[in-house]
Amino acid sequence: MKDVVIIGGGVVGLWCAWHLQQAGRQVTVIDKGNFQDGCSFGNAGMIVPSHFIPMASPGIIATGIRWMFKKDSPFYIRPRLNLELAQWLFLFYKSASRKHVEESAALLRDMHEESRDLYCQLSQSPGFHFDFQQKGILMLYKTQGAEKDELETAEKAHQLGIEANHLTPDQLKQLEPGLEMSVRGAIHYPGDAHLSPHEFMQQMKFFLEQSGVKFIYDSEVLDIDDQGNSGAYISFVNKEKLHARNVIVAAGSWSARLMRKSGYRLPIQDGKGYSMTLSNSQLKPSIPSILHEARVAITPMGSDLRISGTLEISGMDDIIHQHKVDSILRAVPEYYPQLDVSSHGMVWYGYRPCTPDGLPYIGRWKEGSSVIIATGHAMMGLSLAPVTGRMIADLVNRTEYVTPAAKLMPSRFS
Repeated sequence: MKDVVIIGGGVVGLWCAWHLQQAGRQVTVIDKGNFQDGCSFGNAGMIVPSHFIPMASPGIIATGIRWMFKKDSPFYIRPRLNLELAQWLFLFYKSASRKHVEESAALLRDMHEESRDLYCQLSQSPGFHFDFQQKGILMLYKTQGAEKDELETAEKAHQLGIEANHLTPDQLKQLEPGLEMSVRGAIHYPGDAHLSPHEFMQQMKFFLEQSGVKFIYDSEVLDIDDQGNSGAYISFVNKEKLHARNVIVAAGSWSARLMRKSGYRLPIQDGKGYSMTLSNSQLKPSIPSILHEARVAITPMGSDLRISGTLEISGMDDIIHQHKVDSILRAVPEYYPQLDVSSHGMVWYGYRPCTPDGLPYIGRWKEGSSVIIATGHAMMGLSLAPVTGRMIADLVNRTEYVTPAAKLMPSRFS
């Protein structure tokens, strides 16, 4: 019998493996791919304590409805007759309340900050050099309405003890000399950080392999038979089986399909996002930014510059919608007139696992279960992965931790 098996070799799965390996557990990581692609490689690379407001929040429903009717909007739900989508939307609607935001804000702040500190510690360890930098992020805006939104969020940040500085265009010039910005202003969150996710993933996987963690490639899991305290049987598409004492489901957007095949309901919708990387960009910002009106993220990564955006709930289709890509690219020179994005590389896309309330699923499937869920991080998988791994290791090792885990249990929607 295996000790711990992790299904999913993304950033959440690898951080789970790291914490468990550090605790002395024997760990096996299974992935249906070759550990070379996925959201963990092509994301914006941001660690964001500033993102303490969950996606399910007041006003998002009205905003989403307006965006749905715009072809190039940053948020889109493809209309289709699908019971799971209808149920997810209903749960999302119920969760989008002021009370939910107030109950979630401090929890998300603490989780992001712990993750940031874990990344910082790891970046100083031998063998790790993934360009971790804590320069914060800039929330850039062009309109009066966007300024009002950002100032309100900054005030909530202050109430939570998060530093947030309002900058005028002249102050932005001092922060980013030599780079023109066509904006009304910005909020700077100096406590945020960024890194190069593809470098981190390669280095973490190499470290884990050298430390004795086993990796199983190109193996798709068919279902999981939870036997409670006796462990669980994992069945593969190729008819093979594996018995494990503890099974961690960290398969991102595929987690819901896997659990459904195993007889469990896990409300998740995919949130497809795109990114493009400008290699050896001569002119680029030194501080990552999010373009408020366009919902586009700009991240310097070593000599490169990554541009990412959109949230497209489309049933995990594999179509690259060029008008979405064009919309992302058009937004960049509207905020950074000097940036030429015409030489961007190939278009990457990946699926972010979105829960109805904007909080991840972290916890045992049920009391006494050998199956633990670690998914549903939406656009914040990289930012929440280290703390998720720590919480999962605590669950496996039956140790106590202070996070109010009841809010994160996968059973909260069952």
